[in-house]
Amino acid sequence: MKISSFIRSHRIALLGAASAFLLVTVIGELVLHDRDEGRRQEYFRDSVAFSAKLRAQAESELNSLLFLSSGLGSYLVVRSNELQTKEVNDILSVLHKSSGHIRNFGVAVGYTMRYVYPYAGNEGAIGLHYPDHPEQWPMVKKITESGVPALAGPVNLVQGGRGLIYRVPLYIDNKYWGLLSTVIDLDSFTEVIASGVDPKQFEFAIRGRDGAGADGGMVLGNASMFNRADAFTQEIDIPGGKWVIAVRSLRDTGIDQTDILIRLLSIMLASIAGWMMYMLIRSRSDLATLAMYDQLTGLPNRHLLEDRAEMVFARHKRKPEQNCAILFLDLDGFKSINDIYGHKAGDAVLLAAAQRAKEVVRANDTVARWGGDEFIVLMDEVEPETLQPLVDRLRSEIEAPVMFEGQSLRVGVSVGVATCPAVGGTLDQVLKMADQQMYEEKEKRKAA
Repeated sequence: MKISSFIRSHRIALLGAASAFLLVTVIGELVLHDRDEGRRQEYFRDSVAFSAKLRAQAESELNSLLFLSSGLGSYLVVRSNELQTKEVNDILSVLHKSSGHIRNFGVAVGYTMRYVYPYAGNEGAIGLHYPDHPEQWPMVKKITESGVPALAGPVNLVQGGRGLIYRVPLYIDNKYWGLLSTVIDLDSFTEVIASGVDPKQFEFAIRGRDGAGADGGMVLGNASMFNRADAFTQEIDIPGGKWVIAVRSLRDTGIDQTDILIRLLSIMLASIAGWMMYMLIRSRSDLATLAMYDQLTGLPNRHLLEDRAEMVFARHKRKPEQNCAILFLDLDGFKSINDIYGHKAGDAVLLAAAQRAKEVVRANDTVARWGGDEFIVLMDEVEPETLQPLVDRLRSEIEAPVMFEGQSLRVGVSVGVATCPAVGGTLDQVLKMADQQMYEEKEKRKAA
């Protein structure tokens, strides 16, 4: 009984210790999570600020380029009937030199490219008939039908390479006359946008998006950026559509030295809390054991016996047909063993008597030490005719010799028996009757 109680209390103490350890550990992890989330929010704000800077720079570069095209388009409309190749080339030369991002200008009359500047390196564009070019014709057709300028690309250029093309439709008397194309050098343009960006701090990408919201080609960077959950995206309005910028911070959001210290402190505090909880539960369990069990024999003491008797008698009151009984055992000759062989020998006899009594009775019966050399056996749901055979077995086992330090020690045992229905339902009444029966038997044994 005492061993099973110890195991149970040990398990409860371990469970309490584990709970305390986990609680403190969880608190520590929550602190680390809050710190990590704070850093992530900080880095995200950095990405938002950098994205705004990137957008402003891209819009500034685009506006300066598109402004040139607007002025040139107005001039071409006015001079449409008097255009000469030299005049057009001179104007295009001046505009071309004013911007480092423009690869070439092109002027189409109708849908055929007539003027290109500079000519060198762009010869392949002369004579381009847009309806015969399946890659560029859909956009050209859309622009000329709507009358709205648009920025397209990156596109594969007929003269070789890739670039952005800003096309402005030209009208005379509300009738389509031609198309002005400004080809922007993609590498030069994106290099200016990315200038001043520390690749160790930020990663970004830009791609197109048409007016219907469909994603277009990549202007700059890797398309995988747009699939990252930690990337901030922002749109830029461009003629005929949008650009989408994706930015993410490359600053490390992992565990720093402070996080390591916090985790170590958390584990240390969790271990201390777990140990303290274990010791607290064990100490309270030990105190409960001291209060309920005899320290020498490990048997229940008077307090625990009274608790169990109260439950047994309560069941008997509900079901009077279920008998209960108390056996009062007193060891005969025990004082002589203490006087002759010492208290250690007496303790050995008491331990032997307790163990033998527990082995004789049923598992659900209670064997308690009442005090000194007196023991109580509390029995529930017992048949009266089985009591005398039980008493005989108890006497036979307890009176068997006990070997101690080479000495054979023997005691007798007097037993008093009282059943619940015979005397009522209180422990005091039943004990009083059992005690009286025990003394009567003791007198008979002395007289024999």
